[in-house]
Amino acid sequence: MLRRRRKRGATPRAAREPGSERRWAAGLGGKLLRLVGTLAALAAIGWGGLRTAEWMLSEGAFPLRQVRVEGDLRNLDADDAKRVVEPYLGRNFFMLNMAALHAAFAENPWVEQVAVSRRWPDTLLVSFTERVPYAHWGDGEMLDQKGQRFRPGTIRERHDWPRLHGPNGHEALLMRIYADTRRALAPLGLKVVRVYEDARAAWTVVLDNGIELSLGREQFDTRLQRFIEIYPKVLAAQAERVAAVDLRYVNGFAVRWRPAPADAPPPRPAPADPVAATQRTGDPSATGLRIAG
Repeated sequence: MLRRRRKRGATPRAAREPGSERRWAAGLGGKLLRLVGTLAALAAIGWGGLRTAEWMLSEGAFPLRQVRVEGDLRNLDADDAKRVVEPYLGRNFFMLNMAALHAAFAENPWVEQVAVSRRWPDTLLVSFTERVPYAHWGDGEMLDQKGQRFRPGTIRERHDWPRLHGPNGHEALLMRIYADTRRALAPLGLKVVRVYEDARAAWTVVLDNGIELSLGREQFDTRLQRFIEIYPKVLAAQAERVAAVDLRYVNGFAVRWRPAPADAPPPRPAPADPVAATQRTGDPSATGLRIAG
C-alpha cells in the first residue's frame, strides 16, 4: 500500500481571535500608566524628602537649648564652659560646628582633654578631664602631674604646691629631685617648698622653716644624707636661727645664721679661733659660720 506523502513547508499560522490586538494594547497601556504613576510617586517622595532635609537643616529647626558639663572640676568652671556655648544656643542642633567648639574648650589651659557630643533632642554634652597640678614652675607657669608645663589663667583651688625652677627640658628631673628630697626629709618633720637648679646645674633646696640647703652639682644624695644626720643632733634645737646650710664640703658643712633680734642679749666676744669656739660652745652667736668635720 502506498502512503500519501505530506508536503513539507511552513506551518500555517493560526488565525488570531477577534479582539486580541485590542487586549494587548490595553495591557501595554496599563503597564505604562503604572510606570508613570510609580515615577510620579518617587518624584513626590524625593521632593518631599528634599524639603524635609532643607527644613531639618534650617537655622530654626531643632534648636540647641541646654549645655551639660561633666568632669571633676576644681580649677575649671562650668559657667565658663557654658559661656563658650552661649553663641550657639538656639542654633540648629545638627548644624553645630563640633570642631570649633572642641577647639574653643581646649584653649583653656586647665583642660587636659575634652570631649564634645550631642544628646538628643536639644543638649550639648561637654566632658572635661582637668589637669592635675604638681608644682609651680618658674615665673607664672605650672607643671601638671605628667610634667607638662602650662600657664593657668585663674587658680580657684588654692594649694601649697612646691615651686620648682630650672632650665627648660629639666621638668621631669626637678620633679624627681623634689619627690626624693620630700620623702627623705619627711621623717625629720621638714617639708620641701622650693627646689632650684641654676645655670651651673647646682641644686638648692628650701625648707618650710626657711632653711636653705646648698647641695651643689655633685653627690646630691650623699650631701642630703649628711644633712639628715646632722640636723637632729646639731641644728634642730636652734632651727629658727639657721638661714642656710652649705653642704658642698667634702666631709663637713657650713651654717649661715640669721641676724639676732634687736632685743637679744649681745653675743659673747669671739676668741681667736671662732670655728673652734663654735664647735665647743654650740653658741650660734659666736660666729656667723659653723664648720663641722
